[in-house]
Amino acid sequence: MRTFKDLQDSVLSWMADENDTGLMRQLVQNHINHYHQQLLKEERYDFMLWPQAETLTVVTSQTVYALHPRFEQPLYFYNPTTSEYLEEVPAKSLLEAGINLAQPNMETPNRFMLTGISKLKRQPSEASVITVTTTGGSEAAANSILITGVDSTGEYVTETLSSENPWTTLTSSTSFVVIEDITKVGASWSRTITVTDADTNTLLVLLATEYGRQYRMLEFLGTPSAAASLSYRFYRKPRQLVYDNDIPDLPEGYDDMLVLKGLIAMQGYSRATPEELRE
Repeated sequence: MRTFKDLQDSVLSWMADENDTGLMRQLVQNHINHYHQQLLKEERYDFMLWPQAETLTVVTSQTVYALHPRFEQPLYFYNPTTSEYLEEVPAKSLLEAGINLAQPNMETPNRFMLTGISKLKRQPSEASVITVTTTGGSEAAANSILITGVDSTGEYVTETLSSENPWTTLTSSTSFVVIEDITKVGASWSRTITVTDADTNTLLVLLATEYGRQYRMLEFLGTPSAAASLSYRFYRKPRQLVYDNDIPDLPEGYDDMLVLKGLIAMQGYSRATPEELRE
């Protein structure tokens, strides 16, 4: 089983440039990563299934939910109480499905749509100031947080949370109803940050090395009138290959596809002869 570096070395070896440690290797890394992502999103491959079922906790009157951060495509959503699988309704089929969005509350909705991507795990429960706290110590004064969203008057606004000194807590002066984006401003972050609303609901957690997350959103076609616990499995997102010893998500023996794709992308940079390129 070859590592990320093994694949790079293989591509560079075919290019007669195997000892390169600079720009050529960086270009090969970029191309391998690009095709690694592309190949694994072409189909719903069984080896990309998340290894366990996850739980979606349904709350009374709430219709929109953030799914697991590694979610790419669904395998199923299942209600163990009713022993029924939920039906996915594609957005383009909403009219044909005869959905009445004004229908009365349903104890447990049995149909859903995948409706978008959110940068937050959840939105504020109501118009609320936003608090950002660090874990394990303070952040440098040079690092700040930019919040973009809609305030309590319906205006689209941005606010920068900052401090003149190293900080552990920052709080907005704006009450946000919807948050579109949270941006970490600064070059070197050392702490995990947690974003909460006025009711102390956790909206987002970012590790020191993370600058953002994306959550696939699910919306029930009907408003839950009772709490429920659903089970679901999904096909996960392909990994980004970063470290030399990272192992691709492709099954062993199929990683030559990445070498081939890398070579095709790098033809214009190769030192190999025309005969070697044809081979």
